Amino acid sequence: MDNEIFALDIGTRKVMGIVCRRTEEGIEIIDSETLEHPSRPMLDGQIQNIEDAAKTVRRIKSALESRGNKKLQKVGVAVAGRDLLTSTSKAVREFELSEEITPEMVKNLELEAVDKIISCSENISRCYCAGYSPVYYELDGMRISSLTGHRGKSISCEVVVTLLPKVVLDSMFAVLKKSGLVPTNITLEPISAINAIVPEELRKLNIVLVDIGAGTSDLAITGGGFVFAYGMVPLAGDEITEVLSESLLVDFAGAERIKRALPNEEKIKYEDIWGKKQEAESRVLIEKISGITKKLAESIAQAALRLNGGKTPQAVIVVGGGSRTFNLIPELAKGFNLEAQKIGIRLPSAIKTIKNITPGLSGPEAVTPLGIAVMTAEGSGLNFIEIEVNNKKIKMLDFQQKKDIVGALTLSGILAHKRLYPRPGMAITCTVNGGLKIIRGTLGEGAKILLNGKNIDSLSQKIQEADKIEFQEAIDGENASCSIKDLLGIGCQEIVFNRETLTLEPIVMMNEKEVGLDAEILDRSDIRVLTLKAKDVLRHKGLKPENLNQRQILVNINDNPKVLTQSNFTLKVNEKSANLETEIKPQDIIEFTPGTAIFHRIKDIVETTETSEKMRVRVGDQDIIIDIEPQQIFMNGHQVKPEEFLIDGADIKVYRLKARKVMLSEIFRYIDFNPHEAFGKKMKILVNDLPAGFTTALTEGSRVKIIFEDREEIT
Repeated sequence: MDNEIFALDIGTRKVMGIVCRRTEEGIEIIDSETLEHPSRPMLDGQIQNIEDAAKTVRRIKSALESRGNKKLQKVGVAVAGRDLLTSTSKAVREFELSEEITPEMVKNLELEAVDKIISCSENISRCYCAGYSPVYYELDGMRISSLTGHRGKSISCEVVVTLLPKVVLDSMFAVLKKSGLVPTNITLEPISAINAIVPEELRKLNIVLVDIGAGTSDLAITGGGFVFAYGMVPLAGDEITEVLSESLLVDFAGAERIKRALPNEEKIKYEDIWGKKQEAESRVLIEKISGITKKLAESIAQAALRLNGGKTPQAVIVVGGGSRTFNLIPELAKGFNLEAQKIGIRLPSAIKTIKNITPGLSGPEAVTPLGIAVMTAEGSGLNFIEIEVNNKKIKMLDFQQKKDIVGALTLSGILAHKRLYPRPGMAITCTVNGGLKIIRGTLGEGAKILLNGKNIDSLSQKIQEADKIEFQEAIDGENASCSIKDLLGIGCQEIVFNRETLTLEPIVMMNEKEVGLDAEILDRSDIRVLTLKAKDVLRHKGLKPENLNQRQILVNINDNPKVLTQSNFTLKVNEKSANLETEIKPQDIIEFTPGTAIFHRIKDIVETTETSEKMRVRVGDQDIIIDIEPQQIFMNGHQVKPEEFLIDGADIKVYRLKARKVMLSEIFRYIDFNPHEAFGKKMKILVNDLPAGFTTALTEGSRVKIIFEDREEIT
């Protein structure tokens, strides 16, 4: 019949198989089979030897098929509760400006938080991601139930990620495959036990369920109407068996038989490893295991109280084969600090959804297998499908999340190594002549995802059995890069230098170093575009401006200051005199002549008047002609001619005269006169044979004599 269900509980010591069917009245048990592993293929709830475990499963399957005359192919199973891992993670995203939050942005934020967990090398190598659930969202630091549609500069999300170790599921799948079985439903052992024995109407009570098996003791805790915590203690019935084995020197199987006989027999006979027959009183053996029994009870109580927030629960329910351990229930009561009537073993007869409990399924060890059968019938476990992601087959569990593209990519581990969304390229910032410039990188391209060869509509698109997903990672944006030329939008300029056309680049300094227009801009660089000057043109022509002498002098003309440039070259720009600092513009015409000294004379800055009159006088035996100028020029107090060179700091006085007398002192500009020859002598000046002085007026034809006489000695 199509509604028949096969459920398996592969335990550390035993394997139990149950065939049942779902009816209107509930679950009807058809058949069951229980076998112990002949060896120890499992330790602490984990499959160690796949082939040995598969042998036991095949024997169970064969027996049930033989009696039921039907091929068993599909099965519901459970994995140890200790292997369920949960972890919380938080992701934060900030924006430069306030933005409207879209569903895609929220999904991306959630995935960032999930990625922090699954990208951990330990989790990626060990775990399947069974799903995730958002715990809360924050908008600009404030808790909010939904981010979509709001505006803000900061969003964050905390998620709870559920993980299952790969080794647990992979080893379980391997055993089932070797046994010719296909898993249709997977649950967790503590979930199946509590679903079977603690109905929803009791879950408002704070109840601790303890499932004590051979290798582990699984915990599940209810309160407030739901199951809020799972846990595991790596101690169970095998620890007690090992104490007996070590104490009595018997093999593990023999010690297991002795342990089971303790509650029912006063004296127990056994054979030790030497083959000798031995006998021991049960009370003595119970004393030997009292220490480990107490340790087991304390470990279970401590773990449960920790999961329960340190509070004593209202009741403790114990199931599993290990619950039969002598004196364990009283020790658990002490550990939980509970009255004896609030802790006890619950039997399969309490499972309301099962119509008939057969004799082989009446003990506490059958609670978990029956719970697996119930959950398989109800389809409330971890259903899964097989899909392909980048040509790799994976089994996708549907634990807390619907089967969609995101779930498939998360489970496959792709999102741990590859990204859905690109990272924008890094920007470059710089200053240009003091102003800030930002050159942005490219945005990149998002991941390309194909479902059965077609582009997906969204990450939440549903997937089905045998779907094929192709994932190409997002391509990050390229970091910003830009040349000086592209940033500034400038190029070369043409000028004419000594009739030769030159093409010159603008002068650009980056971090105080001159660079060309094709130079790449460095991040956080300081760029300055300098004005092209005449000295830069000369430098381009191979000349060294520092070897050209050019200086400025300051002179005063009738108390008016004037700055002049002196140089040993001539320079003109557009036929006008220029200096080395003259700004050069496109199409300027420059004329340069090196080695031609330029020194300014008085006449260059003083407007002179043509001489209108001359006077002839005789000095000694020499006739001289004196120009009678309509103006007089004095430099630093001395009368000078317009042809004389200017000196730095010169004070020029210009006097303009309508008519003037020629004084005797003016002749010294026209004759050779050496004052040193008159040293120690008395100078005598005669004009027309009459004594005269420097201010004596001269007339046309005046005769001037200058006589040096020895001075008379003073006695």
